[in-house]
Amino acid sequence: MRKYLFSRAGEAVIVLLIVSLIVFIFIRLLPGDPAMALYGDQIQKLTPADQLRIRANLGLDQPLYRQYVKWLQGILQGDWGRSYLNGERVDILIGQAVGPTVQLMLAGTLLTLLLSLLFGTMTGLRPSSKMDRTVTAVSLVLMSFPTFYLALCLILVFSIALQWFPIAGMGSSAEGWIGRLRHLALPAAALALSHLGYYIRLFRNHVTVINDKEFVRALRMRGVSRYRIIFRHMLPNAALPFLSYIGMSLSLTFAGSVVIETLFSWPGLGMLALKSAQSHDYPVLLAAILLSTFVVVAGSLIIDLFCAWYHPQIRRQLLSGGRAQ
Repeated sequence: MRKYLFSRAGEAVIVLLIVSLIVFIFIRLLPGDPAMALYGDQIQKLTPADQLRIRANLGLDQPLYRQYVKWLQGILQGDWGRSYLNGERVDILIGQAVGPTVQLMLAGTLLTLLLSLLFGTMTGLRPSSKMDRTVTAVSLVLMSFPTFYLALCLILVFSIALQWFPIAGMGSSAEGWIGRLRHLALPAAALALSHLGYYIRLFRNHVTVINDKEFVRALRMRGVSRYRIIFRHMLPNAALPFLSYIGMSLSLTFAGSVVIETLFSWPGLGMLALKSAQSHDYPVLLAAILLSTFVVVAGSLIIDLFCAWYHPQIRRQLLSGGRAQ
């Protein structure tokens, strides 16, 4: 088990290093100049010597590989640098943004899980029924809509027309936890709906296959209650591959959260990264992308370890020093 944990942790470190290198190079190759974004038209009024001095202060006069090594050394030493725009420490800006993103992703993922398990089970147990056809149709509609349009529809209906929920922001501490939940409701619902159609179909197919297995038929013949068969035997077996897929698709979930954070003015990593990209604030943008990658990799690792531990055969392999297949 320990060997497997170290192996997966090593893979996660390699992924983070590769992503950081690719993103660092890609960002530096983008058109635009942080000095221009920082000073605007005023930089044209400066002398060439002053312009060179500004670029040197920002570290942009060094070769690309030296910039990357210096940035990576700073990250490993806990020095994330400072924002080009306001001089604030990057770790403070990131720390303020990571909490809202984690809240949004957790709420959206939990809502997706609950609705997928509910409707996937109901339709999987009654294939080709009226409910199955209805849920399938709704799922296909959800799958055909981009996250952007789903979020806009929620805003138009529930924020503008019905005025049940606020349009943007996280709310303040003065509003209490109920106010925070009202601000979180629409962004989390938009994130859940953007993946819900596919997840319902996926879980429904797993339930349908397991419902036809020999061991399920044997349990029915022995007189085991329907609810015991469903909750004790069918759902755990159907949930494992389903959870594995969710772990692998966390990157898509985060990509959807970036769109949602922008639309709902949710002060998370996605919105911070977007603003940093627009202003060429490289240190903040790099840190936001790196931490986002870490959240996705860590979440995938946790789900993978849970599935591996829950599956008896894989658990025995891990405890005996083998590797999960």
